[in-house]
Amino acid sequence: MSLVTNTIPKIKRKMINIKYIVAVFLALNLLVVLLSLYMGFDWFINTQIGFAGSFVITVFSLFSYKKMVENRVSLTDENFIERDTIDKIEDLHDLYEESEQRTSKLKENAKHLKTSVRGFFSIYRVIGYALFFISFLTLVKSGHFAFLPFMIGVSVTPLGTLICGIFSYMCDKNRID
Repeated sequence: MSLVTNTIPKIKRKMINIKYIVAVFLALNLLVVLLSLYMGFDWFINTQIGFAGSFVITVFSLFSYKKMVENRVSLTDENFIERDTIDKIEDLHDLYEESEQRTSKLKENAKHLKTSVRGFFSIYRVIGYALFFISFLTLVKSGHFAFLPFMIGVSVTPLGTLICGIFSYMCDKNRID
């Protein structure tokens, strides 16, 4: 019972953190928009395409890693076998289990590698990078590309992530559970 009650506040905290992360990204992007409106149309287009591209890549990467973790957990759940009482009595130190594990280790590593490669080359990540690359090429081809504003737009997402990470660390450090 206490396990269930202890996880509910953590889930609510994560929901609040997601709202906080979105708010930080939007606030930083608003600052960049105000700066770019002052600097001109090319700055605005470059910063927003850079921000949108890096944000889409980040969101799609997180989604693909989430799928990868879910797949890996399902593989682990399928391979998990609970030891019964007789096994615990006969093999106190899991000696028999270790020899079985050595023989199946290669098969498990191949399954995990396959799952990891799927997560790395996920369709979501490929789409995110493709959209980013196409938008970059469109800027270059139209003659509106400017390096500095584009990099400022791209840096909003990592900077927002850093700010959220520092804030989360400080909150966790001060939290007493």
